Order: sequence, then C-alpha cells, then structure tokens
Amino acid sequence: MNVGERIRERRQQLGWSQERLAIEACRAAGVSTDSLGRQEIYRYEKGTRTPRDWLGPIAQALGMSAQTLGGDQPADNGSLSGIWRSEYTYTSTGKGEVARYHFMVIREVGNRLHVESLPGSNDSSVFLDLTRDGQALTGTWTERTSVAGYYKGAVYHGALQLLVELTGRSATGMWVGFDKEFVVNSGPWSLYFETADTSRRALSRFNRSPTP
Repeated sequence: MNVGERIRERRQQLGWSQERLAIEACRAAGVSTDSLGRQEIYRYEKGTRTPRDWLGPIAQALGMSAQTLGGDQPADNGSLSGIWRSEYTYTSTGKGEVARYHFMVIREVGNRLHVESLPGSNDSSVFLDLTRDGQALTGTWTERTSVAGYYKGAVYHGALQLLVELTGRSATGMWVGFDKEFVVNSGPWSLYFETADTSRRALSRFNRSPTP
C-alpha cells in the first residue's frame, strides 16, 4: 500500500470527505484553511502527486505518525537508491525560463550514485554520475534532448552539486553547464524521494510525466 492509499483508507475510516481532510491538515499545520484544497488530496490519493511538505500535517490530522503514513522510506542503511522526482530550471534564449521534470532511478553502489531518468517521464533523457561524501553529492549531468523536440536531439553536459537533507527525502543544489552558444549558465536542481521500490511494477508506475 502506498502513501496515497493509506491516506484514503484512513480518511474513509474517519468518515471524512477530501475537503474535510484538507481543512484539518491546514489546521494541523497552523495555516489558513485554504492553503490546501480538495483537489490536492485527490491527487495524493490517486498517486499523481506526493504530499512531501504536507505529509506531517496530513498524518497529524489523521491521527497517525508521518513515518507510518509515509510508509515508503529511504532504506534504513542510509542508501539513496530508489525512485526520485527531479526538478530543475534553466533559461532558454528562445523560450525564457523553462522547468523540467523527470522521475529518476538512483542506484547507489559504494559512494557512487548512478542516476537515469525513466523514458516515459520526459521526452529528454537525463543521466547523473555522482559521488557521495556524507550529505554532499557531487558529479556530472548529461541531457539528451528529443530529436523531434525544440532542441532537435542536442546533447548538453555540466556539473552538479546537491546536499541531501537529514531525513534523506530530498536533495537540493545547483547545476552549471554551457548552452549551444558556449555561454556558461547555472540554476537550481532538486530531487525528491518517491519510493525505495525499484521493482518492475514500481518502474512502470512512475514511467509517466510528473505533475508539476
């Protein structure tokens, strides 16, 4: 059972609507009751989005611990292996600021992380080769754009450094690289943990475009 299914099961046990859960989660978070809506709860339960920052308040509203509700936790040994959501932005001379989203599979072997995007999550393919030193991840990235897309199959390269937050559920940092005019650019890059499960079923479930 994934986190969305656990949210739905517990909500139904309480006899609450999705709107009621959204209101109660806002109250638990100490924010305005319109900060989270019924549609977000619907997306969490369907599995098209993950709660991330709202996991704690939703768990509190449901009378559960965040650990129990989250279920899919990073491995107890601290490994980052699993499926993660990737988000990064860059500025295009022709399109302005662009945000790109992928689901990516991390395989950690020793202090090396081999990261590859799932093909159905975006029309471009992204590969990361990272070295882990405690909470710091440092290495390189490569993006192979779609032959049929705006960049016509161009391949871009660069460097990347991320810091893993203490719970092991996200990593944020910056990328640097050059564009087709050989101008050096940089921007933010974040990874968000989805599940430690890398079975065929899990890979199939996440082989889709992430919802921004």
